[in-house]
Amino acid sequence: MWIYISALGCQLGYFALLGLQPYPQPVVINVIGVLLNVLAILFHRKGYMNTALLLLVVPMSAKAAWWEYQFGAEGGFEYFHIVAIFFICIASLSRIQRLLFSGALLLFYIGAQYLTSPVYIVSYEFMSLASVVNLVISVTFIAVVAVQIGWEAEQREKRYRRDLRHDQLTGALSRFALLEEGPRLLSRGGLGVLMIDVDHFKAINDTQGHAIGDEVLIELTQRLRHHLRGSDQLCRQGGEEFVALCPTEDREGLQHAAERLLLSINSRAFTLSNGQLLRVTISIGVAQGGPAACAESLLPDLLQRADQAMYRAKREGRNRVVTVWDTPDHGATSLDQIEPPDHDHGHNPDSLAMPGTQHLDTPGNGSGEAASAPSRSDVSHHDDVQTADEVYQWKR
Repeated sequence: MWIYISALGCQLGYFALLGLQPYPQPVVINVIGVLLNVLAILFHRKGYMNTALLLLVVPMSAKAAWWEYQFGAEGGFEYFHIVAIFFICIASLSRIQRLLFSGALLLFYIGAQYLTSPVYIVSYEFMSLASVVNLVISVTFIAVVAVQIGWEAEQREKRYRRDLRHDQLTGALSRFALLEEGPRLLSRGGLGVLMIDVDHFKAINDTQGHAIGDEVLIELTQRLRHHLRGSDQLCRQGGEEFVALCPTEDREGLQHAAERLLLSINSRAFTLSNGQLLRVTISIGVAQGGPAACAESLLPDLLQRADQAMYRAKREGRNRVVTVWDTPDHGATSLDQIEPPDHDHGHNPDSLAMPGTQHLDTPGNGSGEAASAPSRSDVSHHDDVQTADEVYQWKR
């Protein structure tokens, strides 16, 4: 739109130049050009982009040819042919349409050069001033449009990169960003990989619908982000599978962080848009490695090991954490095995114990026994809470 408005401003300002010569016909031609420019603006606002463009550039080229015929070839009116062809070449037309229209304007421009014998006799000063004005207008239009095209291309590239790096549903990093961020973090130091998968997610989609499944994924992402550190990166691997990249060499702290994530999902039921409450569980596989000089080759190995640990958690009953450095007899940590946090300990900002975790208080008996998993009533305080396992069993 700003191109059409700028062209209208130039045509209105052109009356000052035409006022320096005594003949009315060039002024009438410019009036017709102004009216067609206004009509082009109206078509553009209605959404008829190609029609509006043709109403702008075709009269521009025709008017330039007519002024060449009236005043001669020394006034620089031929520059407007070039501007018209430039506009056609950058228009949102098909390749064939751009070729046909620009070729027709080029042939018209070449043919107009044979009709340049002046009809009106004007002063040399007018022709010199017209040549300078036409050159400045034409070069300015082409330069400004070229700069605008470059700026828009840069903005589109930024949006494309942003959309490519983020999952459109959850806002987590995408698989593409995972393959970028992983090697970068590995090259700086040790890296922990948490492979997180929602238990029986297909049953949720099949019984509740995919819209409810999307709500679960969005809520899950928000809870995971809340309990991850600022330096950690949460990525959506695909479907209901997420990957958390945690820069650390502390395996014990990494396992503790995974257990905190497990507890954060189990501690409170998911409230769905249909009014139901759903208790969701996750299985987490943990791997750790690095730093590595060849980070690109180590990352796939870490992802594979974390993925194998996650599937092992699935086989052993789900709703648990499995690390690849665990022994077969002591490899899994389920929610039943997570001890409640010691509230007397101070918070260490460098620790992987995530801030903002919702702790589940259990009655102390002085024996130091591990806390049991929260019951259904403990989690939601409602009688109509449905678990993903129950959804799965009902589906079967």
